Amino acid sequence: MGTCDYCGSRFPKTRATRKYCTPRCKTNACLDRKPSRLRAADVQAIYELLASEFDCAEELKERLRAILAPQMPPIPLDGNRVIIPRMD
Repeated sequence: MGTCDYCGSRFPKTRATRKYCTPRCKTNACLDRKPSRLRAADVQAIYELLASEFDCAEELKERLRAILAPQMPPIPLDGNRVIIPRMD
């Protein structure tokens, strides 16, 4: 028995079904896959970023995060310093 990498269901494993239980799961997994290449505009933005000056590494990290992973929440900055939340 195997476990489908896409939906997680158990299926009888054969040579044709190594990772996915059905051809539909294999197709859906290919469609859901994240792109492995950067867009040309992102590459150009990174080159411009490398040519600029920064006061601290946190500011550079935030700009890189905005280019490469815009769906992620921003890194909280106070001026040029990272804000570390207190746990009390």
